[in-house]
Amino acid sequence: MSWSTFAPVRWAAIGAATAVALGPGGFAMVDAGVSSGEKSVYVPVDPIRVLDTRDSSEIVNDTRRLVFEGVITIADGFRQQVVPLSATAVAINVTATNTLKNGGYGFVTVFPCLSESDPVPNASSLNFENGVDIANGLNVTTSANGSICLYVHGSADLIVDVAGYFADHDHDDRYDTQAEVDLALASATENAVRRALARIVPVTPTATPTTLDSTGSTGRHTSITIGVDGNPIISHYDATNGDLRVAACDDVVCTGSTNSTIDSEGQVGLHTSIAIGIDGNPIISYVDTTNEHVKVAACDDPRCTSATTSALGIGGTIGIGTSITIGSDGHPVISYQESTNGDLKVAVCVDPRCTSATVTTLDAANNAGGFSSATIGIDGNPIISYHESTNGDLRVAACNDRMCTSATTTTMDSAGYTGLYTSIAIGTNGHPVISFFDDINKNLDVIICDNISCTRGTKRVIDSVGSVGSETSITIDDNGNPIISYFDIGNEDLKIAVCEGPTCASSVVSTIVQQGNTGRASSITIGVNGLPIISFDDRSTNDLRVIVPWWVVGGR
Repeated sequence: MSWSTFAPVRWAAIGAATAVALGPGGFAMVDAGVSSGEKSVYVPVDPIRVLDTRDSSEIVNDTRRLVFEGVITIADGFRQQVVPLSATAVAINVTATNTLKNGGYGFVTVFPCLSESDPVPNASSLNFENGVDIANGLNVTTSANGSICLYVHGSADLIVDVAGYFADHDHDDRYDTQAEVDLALASATENAVRRALARIVPVTPTATPTTLDSTGSTGRHTSITIGVDGNPIISHYDATNGDLRVAACDDVVCTGSTNSTIDSEGQVGLHTSIAIGIDGNPIISYVDTTNEHVKVAACDDPRCTSATTSALGIGGTIGIGTSITIGSDGHPVISYQESTNGDLKVAVCVDPRCTSATVTTLDAANNAGGFSSATIGIDGNPIISYHESTNGDLRVAACNDRMCTSATTTTMDSAGYTGLYTSIAIGTNGHPVISFFDDINKNLDVIICDNISCTRGTKRVIDSVGSVGSETSITIDDNGNPIISYFDIGNEDLKIAVCEGPTCASSVVSTIVQQGNTGRASSITIGVNGLPIISFDDRSTNDLRVIVPWWVVGGR
């Protein structure tokens, strides 16, 4: 699709048996008895401002890249999803103000791009005069990493508001009879009521795991995310060879994968954590035990068949865990424990590929920082859950700025010896949700935070049958419900807990893999199909495996 000609699809009747589709492909005559397949449909959103350079600095003969798809930082500094990852284009309004032409010309060019270094098309989207405000509405195709670029010839402050987006849709062009329309509406209403009154329960007998990598003792310390192609991608540790490996899934449910060794220099790849960088390529944090420091692998392509690795030069013996997330400025943020002194540290990368980082100690008391998990709060600042082992507490460090130069630390649970294997996610209300293991009672617990900095919260016991809740991983589904994968220590099984509501007041717990010594080091995310997908270490076969739990709808 051409970015300059993309337009909403509109319909006009011509005669009794045909219609004309007015859209990006031009005119197309469609017979009433023919289904035309996939088309783009327009989805309006409540208008929201995603850029206002008046709050920072104007653009002078330069390009500014904006990410639109997924969770982004909007103009007021908060993070939220404006358009989904499935969007193919965005409908925006661009305003130029405080304008000054260059050599007699002043214009803005808006185009899809992967990076700010992409060539600017020989076209203009908006022309301006000196000191005259001007605006224009545009429909712009997004790139593979969900972004567009705005180039200014001259100087101007730009304001960008989103009004809607376009998404591919399997559209049937045939006319429906009144009876067919009535039936479709009745069915839709019935399904909506059914969903509202029902609960989702995993179907354990038919959930079949897939083996992705069986080369040696692999699949340790897994971490999973969704790539820009919509397919899951997994980082993990090959214990036989001491390597960092990646499995890039071939489809959305990961029936197969392309497997690559990313780093084999020494004993590397423990405690992996993966995220998608602003260039659309995965970026991975992990531990180099040979040299006792944290490393980062910035993948060279979306499927991570190769990567550029950087040692962050962090001194001291690196202990348990690394966790990586992408900051609101596009730079990765990595939490970890420096175990020589028992400190929680955070490394904020100086660039999107993390060639180096600024390191800050956030908690140096009582052997802190174990089992850390990092994410970005809706205020744009990192927030980290972790274990403090001297007192056996669950703690949270809410960074006070985007560079995390300091943090507010709070003990969230101090009952017994708790807070192991933490995992943090941001709920739909902007408040963090944390899963963890209570080692005294052998339970899977969660904390539902009461505010965005998690200075207080409500504790829920999710699973207390036997010794359960080790090696937790949490995500939020499309309905705002937390979902947790974890290891049943007593039975050596992989389990899943689906909260029935954002506050986890009740939940459904199921065992999804029962093969003995399986389900270790699980990592969970939500696929583009809305279903959870879990990577895990099957110690019974020493393989990397994944599973997509099947679901049924049942009455309460």
